[in-house]
Amino acid sequence: MTWTSRVFAETMHALVAEYVLKGIYLGLILFVAVQEPNWQATGTVALCVFCSFLLFLSVAAIRKLREGYRITGRVAAFVLFLLLESPGMVYSGVMLGTLFGAFAVRNEGTDQLLMRMLGGGALLGLAFSFLRTVQQKQQRLAMSLFLAVLIGAGIIYWLDEHPEYLENANLRTMFAVNLLLGLPMFYLLTFVGSAEESEVEIAAMCATLGLSLWMLSQDFPLTRSLAVLIPLALYIVYAVRVLPSLRVFKHVVRGIGYANVGRTRQALLAFRRANELDPENALAREHLWNLHRELDLEKLKDDPQLLALLDFNFCLDRVTSLLVEASPSADKMKEAHHLLDLILSQRPRMKPAISYWRAVAHVHARHFDQAAAELVSVLDPDNYAPDDACRNSILFDAWQLALVLHPEMNRRVGTPQLALPGRRLEAIAAVEKRLENIPDDGGAWTLKRILYSELTEEEYRRSLDERQKMAGAPTQPAADPGAESGAVGAEKGDNSGPSPLPSCGLPHFDHGYAEQLGLALINDSSRWQRGIEFLRIASYGLPGRRPFLFQQIAQAYERAGDSEAARQAYEQAKQAGRELGPKNLDDENRQIYFSIVKQLGDEARARNDLDIAIENYQLYTANERAGVETLRILADLYEKKGLALPALRVTEQALLYNAKDKDLLERKDRYYYSVTPDEVRENRDSLIKFFDVDYCVKKARSLLDRRELDLDLLDWASHLAEVAAAIQPDSVTVKVLRARCFRRRGEIEKAQQILEEARNNKPERFRSSEEQEDWYLVHRLLGELYLNDLNRPDLAIPCFNVYRQSSRSGADTIFKLGLAYEQTGDKVKAAKCYELVTAYESHPLAPDAQDALYRLRD
Repeated sequence: MTWTSRVFAETMHALVAEYVLKGIYLGLILFVAVQEPNWQATGTVALCVFCSFLLFLSVAAIRKLREGYRITGRVAAFVLFLLLESPGMVYSGVMLGTLFGAFAVRNEGTDQLLMRMLGGGALLGLAFSFLRTVQQKQQRLAMSLFLAVLIGAGIIYWLDEHPEYLENANLRTMFAVNLLLGLPMFYLLTFVGSAEESEVEIAAMCATLGLSLWMLSQDFPLTRSLAVLIPLALYIVYAVRVLPSLRVFKHVVRGIGYANVGRTRQALLAFRRANELDPENALAREHLWNLHRELDLEKLKDDPQLLALLDFNFCLDRVTSLLVEASPSADKMKEAHHLLDLILSQRPRMKPAISYWRAVAHVHARHFDQAAAELVSVLDPDNYAPDDACRNSILFDAWQLALVLHPEMNRRVGTPQLALPGRRLEAIAAVEKRLENIPDDGGAWTLKRILYSELTEEEYRRSLDERQKMAGAPTQPAADPGAESGAVGAEKGDNSGPSPLPSCGLPHFDHGYAEQLGLALINDSSRWQRGIEFLRIASYGLPGRRPFLFQQIAQAYERAGDSEAARQAYEQAKQAGRELGPKNLDDENRQIYFSIVKQLGDEARARNDLDIAIENYQLYTANERAGVETLRILADLYEKKGLALPALRVTEQALLYNAKDKDLLERKDRYYYSVTPDEVRENRDSLIKFFDVDYCVKKARSLLDRRELDLDLLDWASHLAEVAAAIQPDSVTVKVLRARCFRRRGEIEKAQQILEEARNNKPERFRSSEEQEDWYLVHRLLGELYLNDLNRPDLAIPCFNVYRQSSRSGADTIFKLGLAYEQTGDKVKAAKCYELVTAYESHPLAPDAQDALYRLRD
């Protein structure tokens, strides 16, 4: 077991023993009270207690005097010291005296009762010890009250069961008197004990008081309620209002007693505990200050245990209270320097605060050179780590002293320090941290206005770059509003343009305040450029406000007649919106962003700068208000640039708004004819989402279904079929269209090849019923090729037989099948086919089928 564990265990055992002895003491006074007491017996017990207590206290005094302690005329203080320093002797004297007194006045045959009282008291003490460990105050308060009620009710019940102890009024009166006389010694045990007084002790005392009052009220029934209400009220008032202050007061009294006899370590512990319980207690703070002030630095070096008890933050608070006065006295200045020397000797890490308060002291003494040197040491960041907590806690006060509180410090320290790189931004950060904690600090607002008023973008950007460098992030060149910016080609992916702005600005900087300063100056004809600088500073930390901020900058340049700088500012507003994303902007900045890109697009279109115009109109299409006309303009720009695919894409998008727009439909025909199959094939993945294959199929089919088809229309149909094949190369429908085109061109072999490929690669699953019918159509077309062009009726027969499974087959197919059978010499099957055709009397081929039958019969 370690030393600390051993000390903790011994302390806990001592506290439990104290509570057990308190319980036994209550058991003893109850035993004395139930004897057949009289005033003589009561005096005997009191004399035993007093003599025993005085004897043990005298022994304690002799020990202290032998150890070198002297009374030196302060008898009361020495007695108080003896009580606090010798709890063991006090407990021994009181307990032994009470025990001797109980033996002296006991009745015959009550020894067993005495033992029961002692055992019951010990158990009660253990209950006291347990309740003291309850952490929740309200819960401990309620449980202690419950225990008090339980004690009183239990004793009353026991007395009712043994009426022989209180047979008459005189016995009841003496019973109450003995209990009341025992309370002062119980409180003395509580006062001198090592354990802090808690609700448990006052609950036990109120239970004893209530029991006494109850006995006294037996002959006065109307006053019985007072026997309950008085102790209850006393318990609540004492535990809630008196006990917290009294607990602090006891520690202060102990500290004073220890201090008066030179026990500095114990005095520090007592005063520190008092301050922990009530940090605002003036008496405890004053005595703790006095104790720290009287410490000898040289002696402290030889007492590390005493040093560990010193509260150096408290010492610094004392220094603050001494030096914040307008003109502190010489004694206060001396005390402040003494405490600062003490802190520095033991806590070097608190040097920033020490240097600051030394500077304050030197300013009071008008030692400006020393004050400036101390203050500069605080303001110089090279002297400390960036996260030095002590320096950061005092930095605002140091800058306030350097810039505001004294003109000499401003001249010697403040103004020169602000001229150094990074110092102004560090001062601003200190001010903003102060305002985060105290928003209404007037001094902080004054200093804030001073620091922001002369801030430049170069200072801000330098500090931002330095911070990014320390964080390992790449720095970026500042975006100059006069720098050249290239257009970003939407299709080319050209990324030239203004340098990207940082995603976030400096921490602990009020970018909103910088915006307010900029807006206040932007319309001032003589200071508008300064307003622009503030707005640019604000833009670093307000990404969502950048479209608005750069719009204000651009309009200022327009008023000044600098169109190129204005255009550059508009470009930065556009870039800011693109980087953050329009959806992430608020309504105001989103609409500003879209109005700017629309404006840039209109200007580029007017000067026929197609790339810039396309880029901006493409960005504008993300606006829900863009509409059909924006897409029409964008399609026209792509067409002028010779980019059919992008033109086709935006046209398809526009048709979603108005599918019957005549101009858009004409553009669609034109653009689908302009794209090449190879171009479509190369960009298939990006086109598949909007490419209208159904349009190509239907348009090509409508052209091929014409009876009179010139070469231009045939070329159009062939182009659409090939373009559709680039998107859906496995489509049976598209293959049918391609085969028909080749057949109309007279390229029979290519048509045969496509149709045979389609027939041999039947899809496992058709996309639609129409594609299934087209797969049957493949067989019909292939059969016609075999029959009419390739002179292979034998191959045509299976094709026509498959096609007969289609719902679209009819007399035409049967007639062609008859022709194929006839050409192969199978006249029987041919005749059957013709006979089936003749059943369709109204069909145009019915006469031809009848003629074929005559021919076969002949």
